[in-house]
Amino acid sequence: MTPVSVVTWVHVVAAVVAAATTAYLWLRTERPLGSTRHLLWASAGTVVWTLSVASVKADGGLHEWHQILWLPVIAFCGGAFLIWAGAFSRYGWQPPRALVAMWLGVPAAMLSLRIGWGLDSRDPLFVFNTVYSFGVLVVATVWVAQRANDPAPAVRHISRGVLASAVGILVAEAFLLNVTDVVAAGLLAVLAVATVRAADDLRVRPSSDVLIDDLGALLFVFDEDQRLVDLNAPARLFYTLRGEGPPVAGSRGEVLLGSDLAGLDTLTVVLEAGEDSVRFSGYVQRLPSHGSPSRGWVCLLRRSAGEATEEQTRTARLAVMNRLPAYDPTTRVLSARAFDQALTSAASYDGGRSVPASALVLEAEDTAALSRAARTVADAWEDRLETIAVGRCGELRLGLVARDVPESSLRAWSDQVLGAGVRLATRSGTVEAAPDLVDDALSELTRAWRR
Repeated sequence: MTPVSVVTWVHVVAAVVAAATTAYLWLRTERPLGSTRHLLWASAGTVVWTLSVASVKADGGLHEWHQILWLPVIAFCGGAFLIWAGAFSRYGWQPPRALVAMWLGVPAAMLSLRIGWGLDSRDPLFVFNTVYSFGVLVVATVWVAQRANDPAPAVRHISRGVLASAVGILVAEAFLLNVTDVVAAGLLAVLAVATVRAADDLRVRPSSDVLIDDLGALLFVFDEDQRLVDLNAPARLFYTLRGEGPPVAGSRGEVLLGSDLAGLDTLTVVLEAGEDSVRFSGYVQRLPSHGSPSRGWVCLLRRSAGEATEEQTRTARLAVMNRLPAYDPTTRVLSARAFDQALTSAASYDGGRSVPASALVLEAEDTAALSRAARTVADAWEDRLETIAVGRCGELRLGLVARDVPESSLRAWSDQVLGAGVRLATRSGTVEAAPDLVDDALSELTRAWRR
């Protein structure tokens, strides 16, 4: 019996590490979603990849058919890693259908060609797989490197570690060392631990321009001569929805806004598009000499109501009265009614089905414990971008729903911070199911109380 070489054992150990990483991601996350799911797929594929290399090293060369999965699995792992890199580097990023089709289609096509063409296809497939996989690696590395200067230390370390790993892989392959699978297994293990233990630190925060787009404000940028340079997505959408193209670059600000920008601080303007005339109010800000464009102008506009009739004034007054009890003065969180309204509003969001969310419901033993817990929750979550709603959901009960926060992280935080005097229940799902998540958590607390 031929003894197994050290090189073969190295790849076998890498397979064990990849298998352990797959099991860790599967067991430590209640429902692998988003980038976690693609990291899990990359780890699972690496198990097959490393075992394929180990079998080559053990047999002393390529067997005719037992390496049939090798090249397709490498392409599969590369595609999964690329999708993870996209979600890691960009706020709110979702893989386009074409990218998902490429991730699954290329390995499937390679496998079909290998089976249909036979052994003669091995060399052409090897060349194609080398070009494809390293192309995917370069793109993924460029995406991840965009966060190399992120404020979070964990993100900086991951970004620079991925960059160093990519360079190391390229150098190793140039010397035909065949250790790419070993590096991939180790890198995925580190990413898996970081994703589970420091998920909140790794999450991409929206940039200022994304926030403005999300808030729906119209933003116009002019140069020093008050000629239009650019406008944001809501501004383009305002014109497009009314069957008219947005203003072209070079349009005069005085014509577009009806006033000389140099004499404006705040303004009210009526924008006309199609058959509509919509009233906006906002402000104009001069850019500094080092701005972009230099000494240009920025105008931000929001919808503004015109002079109200008596009936409109009454309606507005009623709307204000309905909002008065929105915040509970005792606990600094939403009232039960406003909490339900916030969850219902979030559930109606068009993309809510694909956005993960977690819910926490706590029950306090008395009003003093509820107030303490509410202040703690409000201080920690009220102003966070992930928070959907924090509010009362019963006499001594408080609810919190947050998007893109794993249930395990929410539970760990509450167990560590809230302490004695409260009982907890958590649920995970999507933003669309936010009201149901709270109801399920409430049901768990009710059953526990009955027992």
